[in-house]
Amino acid sequence: MENYRLLQRLGKGAQGAVFLVENRDDKVKYVLKKVECNDEADANKAFKEAMALQQLQHPYVCGYKEFFVLWDKEESAMYVCIVMEYYKMGDLDRVLKQRRSKSEYIEEVILKKWLGQIVEALVFVHKKQTIHRDLKPSNIFMTEDLNVTIGDFGVATVLGDDRTKARTTVGSMNWMAPEVLERPYDERSDVWSLGCITLEMATCGFMDAAQSSATLFQVKQSPQILEETLEKVGQKYTADLCQVIRTMLRRKFQQRPTAIDLLELPYIQECLALSNSALCKQSAEAAGAAGPGKPIPKDKGIKGILDFMSDESTPGESQVQALKYLVEITKEQDQSLDADGKKVVVDAMSRHIAVEDVQVLGCTMFSNLLVTAVDDDFLYSMEVIHAVNLAMRAHAGSVPLQTAASGLIMGLSNDEKAAAEIGQDGGVQDILAALRAFPNNGGIVTNCCGALWSLAVNEANAKIVTEEKGLQDIFSAMENHSQNSELIENACAALWSLAMEEENLEVFTDIGAVGLIIKAMSNHLKEAKVVKNACMTLASLAEAEEVFALQTLDSDEGGHGLDVVIKAYREHADNPEVVENICTLIVEMAESEEARGEMVAAKVGDILSEAKLKFAGIEEISSLANTGLQVLSGSAKSGARPVSARSRPRSARKA
Repeated sequence: MENYRLLQRLGKGAQGAVFLVENRDDKVKYVLKKVECNDEADANKAFKEAMALQQLQHPYVCGYKEFFVLWDKEESAMYVCIVMEYYKMGDLDRVLKQRRSKSEYIEEVILKKWLGQIVEALVFVHKKQTIHRDLKPSNIFMTEDLNVTIGDFGVATVLGDDRTKARTTVGSMNWMAPEVLERPYDERSDVWSLGCITLEMATCGFMDAAQSSATLFQVKQSPQILEETLEKVGQKYTADLCQVIRTMLRRKFQQRPTAIDLLELPYIQECLALSNSALCKQSAEAAGAAGPGKPIPKDKGIKGILDFMSDESTPGESQVQALKYLVEITKEQDQSLDADGKKVVVDAMSRHIAVEDVQVLGCTMFSNLLVTAVDDDFLYSMEVIHAVNLAMRAHAGSVPLQTAASGLIMGLSNDEKAAAEIGQDGGVQDILAALRAFPNNGGIVTNCCGALWSLAVNEANAKIVTEEKGLQDIFSAMENHSQNSELIENACAALWSLAMEEENLEVFTDIGAVGLIIKAMSNHLKEAKVVKNACMTLASLAEAEEVFALQTLDSDEGGHGLDVVIKAYREHADNPEVVENICTLIVEMAESEEARGEMVAAKVGDILSEAKLKFAGIEEISSLANTGLQVLSGSAKSGARPVSARSRPRSARKA
């Protein structure tokens, strides 16, 4: 400490006191942070860990001059002292305060430059096996040439988990990832913090500090808050920026990208290019200035086209022409690609991620091949899945891409293993992001609801949809596109799977889901698949809680609920699949003693008797009808149902 002259105290908080000091020898100003330790052993351990920070030499990482242990006689306390560079231009928090005071937006080109520099810094420190854990605007410093550097690794790195928890301030919690105070967590927790910081930069033009703080807190609890905020952000900034923020703020860190994963995104590549980063892989073509194309060797057949695409010197425009050729020939079911050929397409999509047409055509071609795909086909591999998910993230604002990719995900998720891997790779959130970004596009919304149907058959994926509050998005889609029978069919089946999650039952009640489903069935009474899926969703809800049975009975949406069910039976009395589901619904509703009287008065028993006679040879229907008649007559005990409605539907195209 004797090497430094104390100039002023800059602040004091739960994590220690901070001083501006001057080196007595070279007269250079530094920042000195004193971090209190429990005892000498604690201090020695912290000192060894702090020394590792001196290895973090990078243009966008705050430099650390030295570390030493200090015994303060006056305070009778042991401290680790961290001496770091001083930035007279202040930090990002100061910039945000200045902008907020004038309701000024940060220009997107500046925001992109800073975002790229922080990503580059995180890639560097994470490769050094260092996690910041306390990244926030006040820890991002401004250089005199208006670049940014991340700093103040000291406390989070030096003290470790238990001490960090004890010293974390309420303010720091706003930027801290949901998993940090729990465990497990990894470097993706820093990516969450970067998402929060980027959101702050994008909202400083219309949010004050209190509003920003409240938003960051609420985003951890509700994805809807994030979507509402991004809707406002999108009025000033690009859809790609909104998607990058959305991707970084995925609450399940297992589906959140690492800093290295972010490098795959064209938007981040554009950010890196602004600082001439060595991590920038963009060519002039990727930036949008495609070079001259090469002639497509159509005379050499599929193999010749694939060899042509495998050549890394083949520019994006030529890849587009080659893929157009493959799309056309794979429309014929006798034309396909083997696993090696499909790998060539995946590689082309990866190399030319910034070229939208390559991504659209790649997804379209894979969709063509789904028709003839077999079990364990390469189409269902993680390579294809990741390529499609990445395309959705890279071109968040593209209607053609989101349409093609969501349709492909819907098809891929029919495969049980692929559905699980789509969820593990963050594909559920990608589908929800598209659903939220294009609520008025019938094609995208229909595909997304169909994808959620198939994906939610997997219990882990259903939990992700639940955690991400995806039910509200499905209900909104049903309301906005009430006349789209395919969408309603897909949505009802997705709701059936999501009704298995106990956490969702309250949401079903709050939104008035039963009335919405009855109305949908009434609007599409002639559509067998809509009626079938709607009845099983209602049956599942009725089995879960009696209140849903009563709501089905009394709903006046699209007509009295019971009347709609009876009309649906009359419309599809010869369709065994529909009749089976209607019988299941009647049995579940009849379990409610309060509902039985009205059901008897409406002569629901006649439906069951007719179904029992007509489908005597189908055990499932005859057994259901018999049970229903016994329950309605009071001769069967409650709960004596032959089959439960609370089982997940099969995937979308197999149901």
